[in-house]
Amino acid sequence: MTRSVNPNSPLVDIEPAIGRSPSVPARTEALMTRSAVVIEDDDDLRHLLTQTLEQHGFAVHAFPDGPAGVDAVRLLRPDLTTVDVKLDGIDGFEAVRRIRAFHDGYVLIISAVDDETATVEGFRSGADDYVIKPWRPYELRARIDALMRRPRALQPGEAAPGAWLEAGGLRLSPGSRRVELDGQSLDLTRSEFDVLQALMQRPGDVIEKAWIALMLRRQSGAHGEHVSGHDLHAVEVHLMNLRRKLGDDGRTGRWIETVRGIGYRFARRD
Repeated sequence: MTRSVNPNSPLVDIEPAIGRSPSVPARTEALMTRSAVVIEDDDDLRHLLTQTLEQHGFAVHAFPDGPAGVDAVRLLRPDLTTVDVKLDGIDGFEAVRRIRAFHDGYVLIISAVDDETATVEGFRSGADDYVIKPWRPYELRARIDALMRRPRALQPGEAAPGAWLEAGGLRLSPGSRRVELDGQSLDLTRSEFDVLQALMQRPGDVIEKAWIALMLRRQSGAHGEHVSGHDLHAVEVHLMNLRRKLGDDGRTGRWIETVRGIGYRFARRD
């Protein structure tokens, strides 16, 4: 049972490893448009940080160790990731370095290690800011707001506002949500467009089927991390329809290749 908590008190209940906190009503969660991954090995602090971020409008997913947290960031692509320095498996600096290899979201180190060497190492590993424990909830929220006002760098292949993603005769405009193939406009559903955009933004990378299912769920405003067989089948149907509209029968993999047992890959077309 979750008890009432003073946000300034370190004595709090343990946050579930993933999913919605029992203290957050479903209707409140539905209004959360930002996501965060919390990587913190202390149970009480993990819950307190989760609660603070949820109250600030984030849908939060919390993990107690470095490897699990890095895997979650790879799957969820959160807007914000908070990382403790002292973690099991790998330390926080290594966790940030691994995250930076594939993700450009905001990363905040929150640590009890208060010395210049650790702070410098945190920024060198790729963190956007370094906060010392114990932190105060309202001050932390202000730091996060200041952090997220900074413009994010574009990932390789990600389109700037107004730009088109192009591959051979296929063109996609994220801003106007238009798709053209050999000069002809394609009529795609919202889900088909979102899947195609995700694939074109990461040409050559394998996109997991479960990741696509979660992306479509978030795009529709829903939450939850459990991926059912029905969810995976829905992704297969979207891909089948998308391939048909692209003139790709699925066997040749002209535009979209299937990676058996994992997901899909956008074929590079220069």
